[in-house]
Amino acid sequence: MAYVTVPGSNTIWEYDNAATAADTYPDANGTTAAGIRTFTPPGGTAQETYVKCRKTGETVVRGELSKNYYDALIP
Repeated sequence: MAYVTVPGSNTIWEYDNAATAADTYPDANGTTAAGIRTFTPPGGTAQETYVKCRKTGETVVRGELSKNYYDALIP
């Protein structure tokens, strides 16, 4: 797979859609698939996180971004 643009980020961010649980914190809650970690706390709403992100045009991995946040920016 490859790095793809994070929807809602105005093409500023990309995430690795092949990232796995090994690419995030070892004690992170939830499951990881296609570069997105999903966790639902008891009685809460699903939290989705892009686990391996970088700025478009760069090679330095910056960390994680909230998918919920960027999804809310999509008109």
